[in-house]
Amino acid sequence: MPLWLKLMLSFAIVAVVLYFMWRIPRRDESFFGWAPRLALTSAWMGLMAAACAAATWVTGRSDPWITLSFMTLDPAAIAAGTLVLWIYRRYDSPELTVQNQRAQAHVGIVLAVLAVAIGYAFILFHRTPDVPLFGG
Repeated sequence: MPLWLKLMLSFAIVAVVLYFMWRIPRRDESFFGWAPRLALTSAWMGLMAAACAAATWVTGRSDPWITLSFMTLDPAAIAAGTLVLWIYRRYDSPELTVQNQRAQAHVGIVLAVLAVAIGYAFILFHRTPDVPLFGG
């Protein structure tokens, strides 16, 4: 299967999951207790992911940083931020805490996506096509 088809299928799966996730009916405020910790986790994981992605450019041995960033920090930051946005998806409140938690979720998601872009740029410019990324 060609790489472009694999990428398009993975994007389609993510889009379908997010579509159906937003279609699930709300159950009042049952998950509101999770949102503060998830928002904070998203922001910090996004910051750590960006730091790991930047470390790939500075250190001589980049494989541990790329692995840590791509396999743990990036998905954790994006997932935590998406869950916060999902919890507050139809909750329009003028409360400052809810707005701050949404902002933290957006910051975490943006930093994680930036870390992914930095990591892919490093791989694009510093790897030869025949060398496997994660050993092997």
